[in-house]
Amino acid sequence: MIRTPFGVLSSLAGCALAFALPRQQDEFRGAPELPVPTRPLDWGDVNFLSTSDTHGWLRGHQHNTWPEPNYSGDFGSFASFASHMRAKADADGVDLLLVDAGDHHDGSGLVSSSPEAAGLTDDIFGMLPYDVLALGNHELYKYEAARWIYDRRERWWVIRAGASDSRNGRFLTSNTNITVEEDGKVLDVPIADRFAKFKTKQGRKVTAFGVIFKFKAHDRNITVQAPSKMAKEAWFLDAIRDAPDYFVLVGHMPARGETSEWLPLYDAIREQHPLVPIFIFGGHTHVRDCVQYDGRTIAVVPGRYLETIAFTSSTLPPAEDDGKALRMNRRYIDANEVSYRWHTGTTERSFNTALGLNISEALFTLASDLKLSRVYGDVPHDYFLTRHPYGHPRSIITVFERQILPEALEDEKRRDYPRIVIGNAGSLRFDVFKGTFDKNDELTVSPFTTSFFYTRLKLGVGKAIANEMNRAGASKLQPMSAQEEDEAHVQRVYNEWLAAQWNTYLENGGDEADVYEESDQTPLGRPVPRKPKTLGYVTHDACPGRGDDIEHIPVPFSPNQVDFICTPLSGVSDNEEVDVVVMDFAMDDFLVAARSLRPDLRLNWNDFKPYAEGTLINAIFSKYAKIAW
Repeated sequence: MIRTPFGVLSSLAGCALAFALPRQQDEFRGAPELPVPTRPLDWGDVNFLSTSDTHGWLRGHQHNTWPEPNYSGDFGSFASFASHMRAKADADGVDLLLVDAGDHHDGSGLVSSSPEAAGLTDDIFGMLPYDVLALGNHELYKYEAARWIYDRRERWWVIRAGASDSRNGRFLTSNTNITVEEDGKVLDVPIADRFAKFKTKQGRKVTAFGVIFKFKAHDRNITVQAPSKMAKEAWFLDAIRDAPDYFVLVGHMPARGETSEWLPLYDAIREQHPLVPIFIFGGHTHVRDCVQYDGRTIAVVPGRYLETIAFTSSTLPPAEDDGKALRMNRRYIDANEVSYRWHTGTTERSFNTALGLNISEALFTLASDLKLSRVYGDVPHDYFLTRHPYGHPRSIITVFERQILPEALEDEKRRDYPRIVIGNAGSLRFDVFKGTFDKNDELTVSPFTTSFFYTRLKLGVGKAIANEMNRAGASKLQPMSAQEEDEAHVQRVYNEWLAAQWNTYLENGGDEADVYEESDQTPLGRPVPRKPKTLGYVTHDACPGRGDDIEHIPVPFSPNQVDFICTPLSGVSDNEEVDVVVMDFAMDDFLVAARSLRPDLRLNWNDFKPYAEGTLINAIFSKYAKIAW
């Protein structure tokens, strides 16, 4: 039975003391020393801490391979950081707002264990009172996830009538509705509030919205209106009619692009209020980014997986407004306690707050109940998704194709039949790091529940079909689903961002010797730190000045990857019939390629039978770890 964090909340609501618990640092004994910031944050009249696309990474990144230690702070340490920052803002007489742009589901072991676990993780997220939250597309794939927000809107996200400073959080779903049945009536209603108008502690008036891009892959009984249409709605135009001191727009969509879905909202506000500052906080594409639409508007995207906390600041117009541009800044802070303590002037003893420790305790309890620390093996090397080309011995795609699937996927009834396995390289979502491999790693590297099916074909035909699938690329042989399009877009933008950082580094004379161990047999070995820089993000956005809080060397990136894998098979001729095993998620691509190459076979789903029935891809890694690691 999983213990709900609500029990922790109710018992601690009036307590001044917090639990003592194994802090994240205890898991990092012997970890490399983290770099320290060298310049203070540039505070303004109004300041923000923003997160997005956390995808359940609330326990922080727990491995010692760079750049993971940069992101080792858990959600509890972030809560302590936010508490100290709020206290500083109050003491200085300035505003500090905490905002989040969605995508809490589908990622780490906490949210990938089960729908129940994802809901409990959301409950822990709700322990930290954000000023404005929006939802992401991953909260809309399943009706139950959206319903969770709707059902808790009074408990977590209620806006206290007349309150000048809500600390219960404001979940805003300006362009997203849900269909519910209440008191015998079927209602189509906003999931939470469409907008909020409130005053900050400093007495400044704020009008806020929470939006998502024109998302099509949502579940039934959910509707999403395009932001361009929302910008013309009477309720929206009425909501922006009165001028606040500043607008806050939080939403799950990127900041840049000529077709940016922020622009219709920005244009509608500017048409009525040419000089009122607008602060925009986006997400979805998993990159750090910033752009200013004008001298009084800034749009910031903090990145993914609780790796970055974006700090944004701005002056506000003087009493007699001269119309001049405001001084706006952004800073991308690596999410770890070294950075948090440095920026708040706290020590290891004074940093942790009761709220932060309580959140960490709730995370620790939930992870224990989910058995996420169950050890399956000890990984001998780091294996990366995109740091090495396909075919390299340290590529996780290569290892998955040539070692893990051949050894760990078994069908007792088909043991004597030679086979090849064809599937999606995209089934792998994260790196595998040297050291302990546990249940959390298993769910992180592949959170999917893909199963396997087989048919009998000549080996040469099976290999030819796999080659055709790779020649065309993922889902190029048939139209993508709306969900596949969204996921492919995010991965493409993120990969292009990584590639640009690495290419710029090399073009500017960067030395690979600063990145790789000299003792490795290949030039692409395990990355090690070099003082004073470590591997990490190197951001080039569209805002002036330097955005990264810590100067890093970019993470290497290789574009030479494949979309589909095909396991090797030796000692069998191409004319011999074998079991051709296909992951169900790759089946449509396989069948289209087969019909293109060999229409005479007339292959369809009915020609396939379950293989290793009951075995899912997210259990393959733990099985292999027990065998080989």
